[in-house]
Amino acid sequence: MACLFTLGGGPPAAARADSRPDPAEVRAGAECPVGEPSEGAALRPGAEGLTHAVEPREPGPDEIARMSADLRRRLEESGGMRRAPATGEIMVPLWVHVIKDGVLGLSDAGVKRQVDTLNAAYGGRLGGVDTGVRFVLTGITHTLNKDWFRDPLGNEAAIKTKLRVGGPETLNLYIAQLGELVLGYATYPYWYQGEPQLDGVVIDWRSVPGGPLRNFDKGFTAVHEIGHWLGLLHTFENGCSAPGDAVDDTPPEAYPTTGCPPSKDTCTEPGQDPVHNFMDYAQDRCMTNFTAGQAVRMRQMWDLYRRPTAPPV
Repeated sequence: MACLFTLGGGPPAAARADSRPDPAEVRAGAECPVGEPSEGAALRPGAEGLTHAVEPREPGPDEIARMSADLRRRLEESGGMRRAPATGEIMVPLWVHVIKDGVLGLSDAGVKRQVDTLNAAYGGRLGGVDTGVRFVLTGITHTLNKDWFRDPLGNEAAIKTKLRVGGPETLNLYIAQLGELVLGYATYPYWYQGEPQLDGVVIDWRSVPGGPLRNFDKGFTAVHEIGHWLGLLHTFENGCSAPGDAVDDTPPEAYPTTGCPPSKDTCTEPGQDPVHNFMDYAQDRCMTNFTAGQAVRMRQMWDLYRRPTAPPV
């Protein structure tokens, strides 16, 4: 694991898409000397009301239809073998880009807690199945830029152009402070070919395990958004109408879950709403699992879109 330091204008070439850290600028395995966020850190008015209800890059129905059609085409062209992808671990290289304003931001200890949570969630240790997906922390960058910290969406192109590392298989996780009603957002595998420079996941630093964001402080915002990066749709996609989220073992759901209800059943089709699924919108204390069908879908997406040797379109 490497740690890089940058100011405003971005990191050295080490953090660009096709490069590796310069040994002179890397402290391998070292702890970056940044402050740990206080449990009592002040929040903006209304910040405790943040939810998953707004995801800036969420695809609309037409885009989802195109994504689904492309997946079907690729599955057919693979001779059907991709419908039952090989088991075994998928090792995802992970670069975490921490953006700070000089006062607020995330420490390396917070990053490591988040990575541990990712591996616990995707490994089935919190409930549900072991998806076989593992995240390998390859490097951390720290960037001091108040504008980027306060408006990562508005500065997305500049941030990702400067910081992004690797190809389609490398997860770049950007951590800053998002606006009202936004916890995080992600790109989908299908989009990589058209906009590789924008690929990645953005989350609010306050949502990591132990962060100061009430009800969303267990690190499951990143789990949810990375699910999108691996090709999963929301469990409530298309409401009660087929094809739903295109995963057979997540019952249809008319609308997103809020809070943490013991159960709910909003569609006439069999099965109660998957209120504990990481791809719903419940509070963190309610989220526990991925399903076997979601694990298969993530493997299909990895094989067809993100694996370094993925077949050409």
